[in-house]
Amino acid sequence: MGDLTRNFSRSEFACPCCGRADVDMRLVEALQELRDLAGVPVRVNSGFRCAKHNREVGGARRSRHLLGEAADIVVKGLTPERMYRLAEQVEAFRNGGIGLYPQQGFIHVDVRGGRARWARLDGKYVALEKALQNEGGNDHATA
Repeated sequence: MGDLTRNFSRSEFACPCCGRADVDMRLVEALQELRDLAGVPVRVNSGFRCAKHNREVGGARRSRHLLGEAADIVVKGLTPERMYRLAEQVEAFRNGGIGLYPQQGFIHVDVRGGRARWARLDGKYVALEKALQNEGGNDHATA
């Protein structure tokens, strides 16, 4: 049971550096919708980040994590490609940002209010379509 929604608690979004958990409820509600669609747990790997932690992890200078509008997530039992396709079904993410990180086993979702898509392969940012082309070959589930 969560203290923000049925399945999410503020502590899941806390910055590991300072413990702050400034999270936009639009993000939490969209993640709850994603969780309901998936029917399985959604783990938040990275939620809110303070500026110091964002620099330490190599986050973008204007990262949505700094605003509490983004989360890097794993949906239990799904490949990153399938997580992407599920996230596309949630209006807030469909109209926001979705980044695919297939080699790292997660996706980034955010509620930026404008559509943005990307993927990271072999340490480089590439067109999302390139990452999705490999979907058939990367059909293993992630934890």
